[in-house]
Amino acid sequence: MVRFECLLRTLLKPCYWLTALILLGVICAVPAGAFNYVTDGNGTFWGIQDAASPRVDTGSIRATQTGPGDCLFTACVTPPYSTTINGFGGIKVLVQASPAPRFNGEILRGFGLTFDGVNRFVTTQSIDLGGVTISRSVFISKSANWGRWLDSFTNTTKSPVTIKVAFGGQSGIGTATGTAPANSSAIVNTSSGDAIVTAADSWVEVATPLAGTTLVGGPQATVIGTPSSTAAPFAGAMTFAGNWLFNTFNNPLTYVGHEANFQAYVNTITLQPDRTRSLLHFVVLGQRVTAASSAAVRAAVEATAGSLAAAPEIDGLSLAEVCSIDNFDAAALSANGFDFGDCTPTNKNKKALVVEQAAVPRPPNATSKVKYDVVGKTIGQLRADIEAGVTTSREVTQAYLDRIEAYDTGQLGFNAFEIVAADAIEQAKAADAARKHGASGRLLGIPIAVKNLYDTFDMATTNGSMTFDGFHPAHDAFQVARLREAGAVIIGKTALEEYATYGSYSNDAFGQVWNVFNPSKSAIASSGGSGSALAANLAAGALGSQTGDSLYGPSSAASLVTLRGTDGLESGSGVMPLVYLTDFGGVMARSVPDLADMLNAVVAVDPNDPETSAPGRHTPADWRAALDPNALKGKRIGFIPSAWVDPFQTTNTTDAEKAALQFFVTAGATIVEVGVTVGGTDTPPAPVAPPGDIRAEGWGHYIDTHPELVTEGFHIFTNVDVDCSQKKVAYVRADPSTCLAPPPPRLTAAQIQAFRDYRRGRQATAKQWMDTAGADHLGVDAVVYPGLLSDISLNDGGGSKGSFGRRDTPSAANGIPTVVFPVGYNNHGQPINIQLLGRAWDDDKLVGMAFAFEEIANAAGRGHVEAATAPPLPHDHGKK
Repeated sequence: MVRFECLLRTLLKPCYWLTALILLGVICAVPAGAFNYVTDGNGTFWGIQDAASPRVDTGSIRATQTGPGDCLFTACVTPPYSTTINGFGGIKVLVQASPAPRFNGEILRGFGLTFDGVNRFVTTQSIDLGGVTISRSVFISKSANWGRWLDSFTNTTKSPVTIKVAFGGQSGIGTATGTAPANSSAIVNTSSGDAIVTAADSWVEVATPLAGTTLVGGPQATVIGTPSSTAAPFAGAMTFAGNWLFNTFNNPLTYVGHEANFQAYVNTITLQPDRTRSLLHFVVLGQRVTAASSAAVRAAVEATAGSLAAAPEIDGLSLAEVCSIDNFDAAALSANGFDFGDCTPTNKNKKALVVEQAAVPRPPNATSKVKYDVVGKTIGQLRADIEAGVTTSREVTQAYLDRIEAYDTGQLGFNAFEIVAADAIEQAKAADAARKHGASGRLLGIPIAVKNLYDTFDMATTNGSMTFDGFHPAHDAFQVARLREAGAVIIGKTALEEYATYGSYSNDAFGQVWNVFNPSKSAIASSGGSGSALAANLAAGALGSQTGDSLYGPSSAASLVTLRGTDGLESGSGVMPLVYLTDFGGVMARSVPDLADMLNAVVAVDPNDPETSAPGRHTPADWRAALDPNALKGKRIGFIPSAWVDPFQTTNTTDAEKAALQFFVTAGATIVEVGVTVGGTDTPPAPVAPPGDIRAEGWGHYIDTHPELVTEGFHIFTNVDVDCSQKKVAYVRADPSTCLAPPPPRLTAAQIQAFRDYRRGRQATAKQWMDTAGADHLGVDAVVYPGLLSDISLNDGGGSKGSFGRRDTPSAANGIPTVVFPVGYNNHGQPINIQLLGRAWDDDKLVGMAFAFEEIANAAGRGHVEAATAPPLPHDHGKK
C-alpha cells in the first residue's frame, strides 16, 4: 500500500486537519530558516528565539555568546557565553477573566516572529488570550549593547479587561556556592542604589560571581520603565516583582538561592474595549569581566540603562505604538524629541493612532469525531474496552488523532509529534478486522508513538534534524517491526532533541517540544516528544531512548514509567546512535503493567544486534509474570545520601521524593544507607576503558547498514559529515572548518569486542558493589535514586546550561538496569519520579518491585498523575 507522509512546509500557519491533510499525514510546521543571531556593537551574539528552527518563537534571548554555534564532538572551540542568560525577555500574560483562558499566565509563544536579516523581529501572527490580542517586536541595536522589546495588547471584547504582564526570564542557574558558580547570577543593583526591586526602580542589574582573573559572564540590566514614588507617583510603573520560575504573578521575587536567577517584572493594565496598550522594555548587556574589570563594565551598563530609562530609544516605532506605551511617562517618551501632543486623538490622526497587529490565525479544531474518551486510560483499559465492544481500534486511534490536532498543533501546541502516520486509521481498521477474525494480543490495535531516531519504512527518520530531512530507511528498526507484528498502530514519530545530544531541551529542528504539565517549561532531554505525547494523551505508549538521561528525565517530567534495561535487553538495530553500545532504546508507558505489555512485544533476540545475545541474558517468557504485589517484601533498598543533593542547591523536589520512600517500607522493604557515609563508595568502581572512538564507530555502523542514504542523495559517509553538518540548528552548529577534519579510523572487530567486554566488566564490578553495600556489607537488592533534583527551567533557554538539577544513576555507564516510576508531585505541582537500580539482568525483578510500589503509591494518591492542560475534547456530533 502506498503511504503518504510529509512535514508541513508552512512556517507561519498552524496546522488545520481537514480531511485532505489527514490523508497526507501532515502534522507540524517545518521552519523556513535557521535560528537567528544578531551581533551588537560590542560583538556580542544575541540568540533570539524566533519562528525559525527550532520554532521556540517566544522572542526571548536564548543565550548570548562571543560567537555563534557549538563544537560538541568536533575539533573547533565553542565560542564562550558572554552572559549567564538562560532564556530572558519572554512574556507571561494573566488575563483576569472567568473562565480563565487556557495557558493563562504561561510564557507566550507562536508569534511567528520573523527576522528582517538585520536586527528586527516582527510578529506575523498575533496571539489571542481570553479576548486580548497580543503581539511583540524585538530590536537589537547593532551600534550599542542593548535590545528592545515592545509588547502590545488589544482588548477585542466589549467590556474592560484587566491583564497582568510579566517580562523577564532566567539570568543563570545554581548559586554562587554551588557546583558551578560561574553559571549563577544575582541582582546586584537597581536604579535606587540597592539590590531590592520596587516600583521606585527604573532598571535592575544582575551579575555573575567574580572569579579573580578568570573571565565570567558580564552583567545585564533590564530597563523596566518610569518609576513611581510617593513624591512622584506614576500609574504605569511596575506593580509587582515576581518569580519567573513558578506562580509568577503571586510568588514574590527571590533574592537568594537558585530561584534568585528567575526575575519577573509585572505591570497591571486595564484595557478598555477596542483599545491597545503596550509595554516597552530594554535589556543592556556587558562584556565578560574579571574581578579587575567588573566595576567599569558594570558602571557602563548602569549608565546605559539609566539613559534608556530617562529617554527610551523609540526610533522605528510607529506613532500609535509610542502613544500606546504604558510603562514610560510622557516626559521620558518625549526626551528624544517626540511630540507627545501628537498622541491626542483628532479626526485627522485617528487611524494613525491605531496600533497595527498581525491577524490571529484560526485555532486548531478542538472537538473529537468520536465519543470515546482516551484521557487517562492505560493500554490495559483501552484493550479491555476494545475487547468488550465498548469501542474499536479505529475509534481509539481517531480520538488520539483528534487530540493531536487540538493540542499538538497551532501556536500553543506541544510539538510532541514531528510526523503523524498518514495511514493510522487504516492500520486501526486492519487491527479491528484481525480481531473480528479471531486475532488477539495485548497491543493489537493500540496506538504507539515512536521517537524519530528509530527507523520506519513508511515515515521519514530525521534524528530531529534538517541533516536527515526526508530520509526514508528501507526497513523498520527491530523494535518497531516487533510492535507492528504485535498489531500496534504506529501512530507517528515523536520529536526529540536534535541528535539526542545534551539532555536538557527537546530542540527538534521541526519544532521544540513543550512540557505538558508545566507548559512554560522544558519537556527535558531527547525523548521529550515521547514523554509529552503520553502526558497529553496523544498516544497510549511510546518508544524513547537514553544515553544519559533521556528516558528517566522526560518520564519524570511527565509522570511516566520507563526502563533503561540491561545492555542488550532491547535491540538497537535501526536506531540512530549517539554513543554506540551505551545508547538504549526503551519503552515509556503510563503504568508498570503497560510497560510489561510493551516489553512483551519489543524484547527479543535480534540476529543483527550481538548485544541481544550477550552472555547471561535471561528474560521472562511473559513480563506480566513479574507483576507481583509482594515483590518488595524482605528486600533491602540502598540509599546513597549524596545522590539526593541537587547541584542547584534546592531541596523542595528531593524532599518530596524522599517522602515517597515510605511506600517501600509499607511494601515490606528495608531502606539501607550505602556509600561513603558507611564506609563504601557512592558509585561502582570503573575499569579502564579501551582505546578507540566508539561514538564515531556507531555512526560508521549505521551508515554501513543504510546504503539508502547514498541512493536518496544524502552526502553522509562518516561521523564527520553528521557532526559538522551545516544543516543543524544554528546554535549547535560547528564551524564549517570542522568538515575538513578526517574521520577517526574505524574500529576493528577485536576493538569493538573489547568495548563489549569492557561494559560486561563494568556490570560485574557493579554487581560486586551492590553485593557488599551497606555498613553490614550484606548488600542490597536495588538502590533507589531520585528522578529530577529540582524544578524544571523554562523552555526558552539553553547555552549549555542544564534545565534541571541532574545526577544520572550509574545505569548507563555500567550497562545495568534502572526502572523509573512516578511518586506524585513536588510542592510546585511538578511531577516527580524515583528510580531503582539493579544488577545486570535483574530487569524483571525491578519491574516487579516497581509494580509493588505503584500499587501502594497509586492507592495513596502519590503515584501516576494526569495533566490538566489537555482535557477531554467535546464530541462534535458529526459536525464538519
